[in-house]
Amino acid sequence: MNILRMLKTLITAKGLEVLLLGKEVTMPDGVSLGVVARIKKELPQDKIWMVVDNQGQESIIPIEQIISVANKVVLFDDLSAGLAADGDSRCFC
Repeated sequence: MNILRMLKTLITAKGLEVLLLGKEVTMPDGVSLGVVARIKKELPQDKIWMVVDNQGQESIIPIEQIISVANKVVLFDDLSAGLAADGDSRCFC
């Protein structure tokens, strides 16, 4: 059963790469955070993140923070508060 879950995560991550790579990441108020550079995954924990590059500085944001995807990737307005509540030390700064 664990192998099936890992396979599902791999397939989801590949689909997200196709959908998100190269797109601008913004907050709902239009503030740009950078561009999606790659998708990071941890199979044992079933976690997927997007790595956002802003002029050479990379930040890791969990895909659960995405509100919508069209021409741009829009994130929840309370991004840092949500990450702090989750206890994630890799918060977007």
